[in-house]
Amino acid sequence: MSIINSNSSNFIFTFPKGFFNPTIEAKYLPYIKRQPDLIWDDVTGLMNSQVQSISMPSLSMTPVEQVRKGGKMQSYKSARPVPDYFSNEMTVTMRCLNGYINYWIFLENLLMHLDLVDEDGLYFEDLYIRMLNQEGYIVQTVRFQKPTITNLSEISLSYSDNNPSFKTFDCTFRYNALELIVEND
Repeated sequence: MSIINSNSSNFIFTFPKGFFNPTIEAKYLPYIKRQPDLIWDDVTGLMNSQVQSISMPSLSMTPVEQVRKGGKMQSYKSARPVPDYFSNEMTVTMRCLNGYINYWIFLENLLMHLDLVDEDGLYFEDLYIRMLNQEGYIVQTVRFQKPTITNLSEISLSYSDNNPSFKTFDCTFRYNALELIVEND
């Protein structure tokens, strides 16, 4: 008999090398190095460790309806291409660090990405989410091809809020294609 795994945390998501601009990496590395409680060697490692959740794209298909003899409505599947059924958006929720440093890193990286001076930088490197089974083996990989950022949520700063709490911010990506890869190894 098998016990169903109730974990929804069996996934791996990391920002790829090169996701954060080398200028950003160099600018924030001294801050990371001088923090005694931070154990990361670079900005990418710091940012990857703060990923809290991923919101996968939704799938929605509006059926085609036709009125049949006698006024009966009949629905059929749509003739649109299957990739068009997906919302083409995924959201990464990040935990805020002390001083919101990772928010500022993300914001500055986003501003550099949106600057169209670099024609090679129209998209980020492909993003991957790997789903794990109970034993920790990768069973499915989802590849988001040619992603770009469409939204960075706000952060709320308040003098009256001095309760220790877990604060987050969201980064929403829009991608051009989704590929499902079954891992057999």
